[in-house]
Amino acid sequence: MQLTLDSQKTHSARNEKGQFSTPFPLALDIMCRVRELSSDAGSSFLEPAFGTGVFLSAYLEAFGRPPTRTLGFELDPHYGDPSRKLWRFVNAEVRCCDFLAQKPDCLFDVIVTNPPYSRHHHIPADVKANLQVAVLRETGLRISGLAGLYCHFMVLSTKWLKEGGVSCWLVPSEFMDVNYGTAVKRYLSENVELVQIHRFMPEDLQFTDALVSSCVVIFRNCRPQRQHKVIFSTGGSVCCPTQSYQLDTGVMSCDAKWTSLFSGQNGKQTGKRVLGDYFTVKRGIATGDNGFFILDDETVRRREIPKEFLRPVLPSPRYVKGDRIESENGLPVLDRRQFLFTCDLDEETLKRDFPMVWRYVCEGHERGVQNGYICSRRSPWYSCERRECAPIVVPYMGRGSTDSRLFRFILNESDAITTNVYLMLYPKRHFAPVLRDRSALNKVWRALNSIPPETLVAGGRTYGGGLHKLEPNELMHLPADADAFGRTQVLQQLSLF
Repeated sequence: MQLTLDSQKTHSARNEKGQFSTPFPLALDIMCRVRELSSDAGSSFLEPAFGTGVFLSAYLEAFGRPPTRTLGFELDPHYGDPSRKLWRFVNAEVRCCDFLAQKPDCLFDVIVTNPPYSRHHHIPADVKANLQVAVLRETGLRISGLAGLYCHFMVLSTKWLKEGGVSCWLVPSEFMDVNYGTAVKRYLSENVELVQIHRFMPEDLQFTDALVSSCVVIFRNCRPQRQHKVIFSTGGSVCCPTQSYQLDTGVMSCDAKWTSLFSGQNGKQTGKRVLGDYFTVKRGIATGDNGFFILDDETVRRREIPKEFLRPVLPSPRYVKGDRIESENGLPVLDRRQFLFTCDLDEETLKRDFPMVWRYVCEGHERGVQNGYICSRRSPWYSCERRECAPIVVPYMGRGSTDSRLFRFILNESDAITTNVYLMLYPKRHFAPVLRDRSALNKVWRALNSIPPETLVAGGRTYGGGLHKLEPNELMHLPADADAFGRTQVLQQLSLF
């Protein structure tokens, strides 16, 4: 029935609503772990995102009997109506309405669900505002407007749970590493008793139709003791993980990334130096429309665009084969040479003094480039952000396992800037004089490339299919101690300041 109902919707429609059904083997593994944590007495079961009832099916298999009461919520009648008919034989009540808009009329022993994976930009502004108010009212926490719908589900569900009841959530693991997840981590640390977080390996996708790195979060509805043990497990299954650590809540900082906890590391900052002590990291520029603003040599010649309106820009990382970009009169020595078109002149001046450039701008206007989100907020719309070139750049995405080279730091000897597929490392004022020495710059560059892949992965964020990303602040918070830099002499020089 699940396959039939899914086939009647487009993938984009299900993606917008976060409708990705849990495979039964995974649901059963999760429910078996819940069974281990539950009492032997009969229990009532709540499913806030019922779908076609895979977790109820897993409950019957794991517990060997129906719940004393089953209540499921399903917002979409496309799934809710068939499910209501399907599960009548165990007296399951399925309500076709929005769980987050309901008030509890009964408390439950167990909550298990795979909530909608809807990202924040798919949540209407008024709904998002109401959810933020509800979280603040229920928990005293201010949750970010960037939080996905699953974060609101996880926090707001506990009012349906009995004291000591078990709550189990199959959710994206990104909340542990991003800023919007801070409120969720604080909730799990201070408002309930966190029992276990199991993180699946990035390459081990749990959903055949969604590229998302998943985890299982289990907690009890009770005030946590001052310090108690929390299980951080990874790999294998929830019941039989490949690796597992028990950590005191005292080492868990809500402001730090929790990814490091899965290797038994302390989640709190150690006070050691980080890359941000030496570099300011910025994402490359966002043009608003690369098809219009990024030009190759042939287009520049054909359009007769003067040099004063062009800045050399690095092509996509896949066209940069080495880790060093040499310069020829400031231009990068690459097979694929590209330029950023940008102009600060008003339209009248451009039309009068540079007719060929004006013609190109008009063509962009006819295409509607000026109506894009970024371009519409610039004046004139064809004037891009001014940015200095950076001596070291790094692609902000990498794919693969930690035994491969996921990220590479590229020495940029040219005057080229980058688009936002790169991060640009600008030396801070006190560090810039050190890097004026070519030998010191080379040592720093080699030291950056010697940072272990697992350190880069732990500092960034991981998505399904083995996709890893590093944001500017994440890169700046990576350790920059002697071990990370291969014990170079440069660090000894830095001790002078």
